[in-house]
Amino acid sequence: MLEVTYYGNATFSIASPSTTALIDPYLTENEECPWDASEVCDRERPDVICVTHAAHDHVGETAELAREEGIPVLTEPATARYLRSEGVPEERVTTVIWGMEAEVGDLSIRVLETRHASIREVGDELVSGVPLSFLLREGGSSVYHMGDTSIFRDLETYGDLHDPDVVLVGVGQAYDAAAEVEGPITPRISELTTEEAVLATRWLGADRTVPMHYIGDERDRFLEAMADAEGVSETVPLDPGESIRVG
Repeated sequence: MLEVTYYGNATFSIASPSTTALIDPYLTENEECPWDASEVCDRERPDVICVTHAAHDHVGETAELAREEGIPVLTEPATARYLRSEGVPEERVTTVIWGMEAEVGDLSIRVLETRHASIREVGDELVSGVPLSFLLREGGSSVYHMGDTSIFRDLETYGDLHDPDVVLVGVGQAYDAAAEVEGPITPRISELTTEEAVLATRWLGADRTVPMHYIGDERDRFLEAMADAEGVSETVPLDPGESIRVG
C-alpha cells in the first residue's frame, strides 16, 4: 500500500507503511503549499528526497533539508553537483541516471527517462545533467512521477512494461514565464499541452491520474479534456495536503 500526498507544483510525498519519499520539495517558496519545508517534515519525516532535475521549482528546499535534517537525496548529476556546492555532504547525495534502480526501506525506486533539461549555475559555471522521472513500488502497488517531460513515444513502452497504478502528470506551466519577459518572443513554460498530457496518460494505462505542475485554469482544461476522452484513466485532482491511497 502507498499513500500519495500532494503539496503543490510537482511536489509529492509517496509513503509505504514504513518508508516515505519526498519528491521535488518546492515548499517554502511555493505559494500553493500552506506549509514550509520544516513543517512538512514535521507532518511526515522523509526517508529520502528524490529530485527530478535542477530547476528551482523542483530542487526547492532539498539542500536545506539534506544539510539540516540529514535526509539523503537521490538525483541526477547536475543537481548533485549543485547540492554539494550548497554544503550538502557528498555521502548524503546518491547520483543516478536512466535505467538505474534504488531501494530505500521497502520502497523500490526505478529511474526512467524524460525529455527535458536539467541545468543549473554553480559558481561561474553552467552545469547540465539528465532529468529524471521516478517509478516507486511497494509490494504490488506503484506510482509514476513523470517529472517534467515533453511528449515521447517511450511513455507507451513504460505503460506496457511497468503498468503503474497511478500517474502524476504535468499539465501546464510552473509559472507565467511570459509575464517576466519583455521582447518580441513570448515563452510558455509548459512541457505537455493539454492534448499531449491526455495522450500520455492513455499510453501509460494507469488506473488513476493526478494532475500537477499547472497555473490558472490549466488543470480545469485537463480535467475537461480527460472527461471527454476515451480510453483514459480516472482523474483525481488533489489540492495541497490531500492524499490518495494506492493498493
